[in-house]
Amino acid sequence: MTTTPRPRPETQQVRTVCSYCGVGCGLVLEVGTGPDGRRTVLKASGDKAHPANAGRLCTKGATTADMLAAPGRLTTALVRGDRGEEPVPSPAADAIAETGRRLREIVETHGPDAVAFYVSGQMSLEAQYLANKLAKGFVRTNRIESNSRLCMASAGTGYKLSLGADGPPGSYEDFEQADAFLVIGSNMADCHPILFLRMMERVKAGAKLIVVDPRRTATAAKADLYLQVRPGTDLALLNGLLHLLHAGGHVDDAFVAARTEGWEALPEFLADYTPAAVAEITGLAEDDLREAARLIGAAGRRWMSCWTMGLNQSTHGTWNTNALVNLHLATGAICRPGAGPFSLTGQPNAMGGREMGYMGPGLPGQRSLLVAEERSFTEELWELPPGTLRTDGAGQGTVEMFRKMAEGEIKACWIICTNPVASVAGRRTVIEGLEAAEFVVTQDVFTDTETNAYADVVLPGAMWTESEGVFVNSERTLTLAQRAADPPGEAMADWRIIAEVACAMGYEKAFSYDSAEQVFDEIRRFRNPKTGWDLRGVSYERLRGTPVQWPAAREDGPARNPIRYVGDGEPRFPTESGRAVFFARPHLPAEEMPDDDYPFVLNTGRVQHQWHTLTKTGKVAKLNKLNSGPFVELHPRDADALGVAEGDLVEVASRRGRAVLPAVVTDRVRPGCCFAPFHWNDLFGEYLSINAVTSDAVDPLSFQPEFKVCAVSLAKVARPGDEEPAAVVPTIVTPRGAGPFGLEPSPPPVLSAQERRYLTGFLAGLGSGAPGVPVLPPDAPFSPEHALWVNGVLAGMYSRSATAAPQEPAGREVVVLWASQTGNAEEFAAATAERLTATGHRTTLVGMDEADVGTLARTADLLFITSTFGDGDAPDNGCGLWDVLAAEQAPRLDGVRYA
Repeated sequence: MTTTPRPRPETQQVRTVCSYCGVGCGLVLEVGTGPDGRRTVLKASGDKAHPANAGRLCTKGATTADMLAAPGRLTTALVRGDRGEEPVPSPAADAIAETGRRLREIVETHGPDAVAFYVSGQMSLEAQYLANKLAKGFVRTNRIESNSRLCMASAGTGYKLSLGADGPPGSYEDFEQADAFLVIGSNMADCHPILFLRMMERVKAGAKLIVVDPRRTATAAKADLYLQVRPGTDLALLNGLLHLLHAGGHVDDAFVAARTEGWEALPEFLADYTPAAVAEITGLAEDDLREAARLIGAAGRRWMSCWTMGLNQSTHGTWNTNALVNLHLATGAICRPGAGPFSLTGQPNAMGGREMGYMGPGLPGQRSLLVAEERSFTEELWELPPGTLRTDGAGQGTVEMFRKMAEGEIKACWIICTNPVASVAGRRTVIEGLEAAEFVVTQDVFTDTETNAYADVVLPGAMWTESEGVFVNSERTLTLAQRAADPPGEAMADWRIIAEVACAMGYEKAFSYDSAEQVFDEIRRFRNPKTGWDLRGVSYERLRGTPVQWPAAREDGPARNPIRYVGDGEPRFPTESGRAVFFARPHLPAEEMPDDDYPFVLNTGRVQHQWHTLTKTGKVAKLNKLNSGPFVELHPRDADALGVAEGDLVEVASRRGRAVLPAVVTDRVRPGCCFAPFHWNDLFGEYLSINAVTSDAVDPLSFQPEFKVCAVSLAKVARPGDEEPAAVVPTIVTPRGAGPFGLEPSPPPVLSAQERRYLTGFLAGLGSGAPGVPVLPPDAPFSPEHALWVNGVLAGMYSRSATAAPQEPAGREVVVLWASQTGNAEEFAAATAERLTATGHRTTLVGMDEADVGTLARTADLLFITSTFGDGDAPDNGCGLWDVLAAEQAPRLDGVRYA
């Protein structure tokens, strides 16, 4: 009898864009048939043809397929009968009809301002456009806000004031041509790693890198000059640099005279920002200030600045942007190769959302409700009677929107593709608002989020890989996310859900679209000659072949249009005068400064391998291993004063709330300061949300909250005896009987929250299970190493079989030593060891940081597996072994075979 080998399942490749930060890396997805019969993403790799990343990916992008395979997807709508009841599954069509009916009823009863929309920079351009069209054009409420208000509003407002329009004037190509970089308030190495690598290639070629950050980050570690400023003193620093550039003769007088206005007020204003005065405010050395100005001045017109939340998330965030742009205008380092102020966006389509006008008075095509001709233009395209678009009631930001909800003025809220209960500063206002609202709708891809817990209706969205849509990255490049997989159950694209709810509200004529492409073609009609926003030359057909950067007026035009505002050679800016504007912005303290009751400054932010509120990355075992839990960093001097040791629980408290987090004692932060990431929230444990603590004070121009500075107290708290810390600091255990096997004491693995939840349920079910030794099923959500540990413990607990006759492997003994920062080399080493064992070798897998060099000298064969990370750095757990081997008294390894 012969058997026919099973054919390899057919797969195809689909190009798309990464769903995480605003770098906009291209992905190539390998798609095949999944175990449930749906088209499924099997693997994700970098797109070498994409202009943003040329094939590179960070750990988050590289684990896209793992995230897409995670359980917990919404497959139908969920509807709650009464508050306090558990939601029950409902057909999506019924839930959409009910949503439309309830929203229409509230508008008719309480007026259009009783309804609010809260949307996201993770939605496609088409979904963002339709949400704004529905809100402002048909519901006629201006209460539409976005989570971009939390991250990019200050940059956008500052760009508009200084240059006349939102968005960076340059492109990623500038990284390859700049002679100096000023990175301020941005940890690019962790938060925009692919752009960081592009920048570091230029630094290796001789460009100088200045990094400004109150926390010594991975980016700061690469700086030629690191300026560890006091939190909230960036304006003083920027003004001080301009003072020194002016005094040193580095002002481009010809450019200033021809292309700018407002400079005449600056010299007198800058006289207050001498090196001595700025050093007093910022805590920096005067010589370091002079060196920073020298490096910028030496670069002339070829230097770039990059910034993100460190400048934006401030009550003076708009002014920070103005002051940074001042430096570029003064030196003429703008609108030319290798130059310009470059704001790095944090979400894959936050740039697109700003272009669609999805917060405040914005309209599509970088327009505003507050400009009569732009209102008229939009009303004509939307076929609305003149005067339909309102100028009153334009939102005052996210914090104010939820405050109005808590006060009862807003009765209904529709939240799409974001998680404000976890992500908004001073989140108590959000919770009070959702509890007070009559009707709350959320729209997400996963069932469990902190915000879904407050919803009356949860609508099932599709992933970006399960629908079509356009995303715009930090440098204005449009990438088409092509449909690669099938959505589960009744899940559907965000744009389609919005359109169907609009139809259910009675707006069928304006929202009956057949496809996302049809919506995009409508968006293309919003060309804005004033700002240069122009998609007329972009179509789905063209995007299926290549990403395109706007302004793109013609389909046969170039795909790259890297520099804005230079139609006739020299720049003309979209201000009333055609000139860029200098602003004299004085340093002011943050809204909330330390005092006797709250003597520390809290700074919040991200870690390298997690993203936002863990709705996606929290489901990926590899990422949870790399960044396993929350923490608070505090300086050793402060830790000593508080009696806090590494791993102790620390209460971080403000006037608004408290979090309880494990301590990391480090001099990365300044004395008197602390840092905590915002990723972990209620789904992972109690008192983990740092946004229960943060300040909801806002910039008066951009309405962006001040996440980066607030006053807190720190206190050590006792750990409940039976409760493990959220960020586990493992204890060393010595297994009984380990000695004869040569096993060293070792910590148990750090299980992710998802692994811990699964294991809790697994152990609970053992009592009613079948006899025998329990083993985790192959599809259990565990990393291979963690599954080995759990199955080993279970075998030790339950296995009482007779001893088998020993079978000695016939092959040679091989010790596989690995070192890895991101997990790639570790996974490869484990797979290699498994393969060697399967082929008859006696194999031992050892991390390099656990290796005994003396033992290695007696080993037959050694196999070293390691990988670099970041900018070619060695993994932390590999450095010690190589230091020992390089020492003068190192044991000899003569005769040891190695590879």
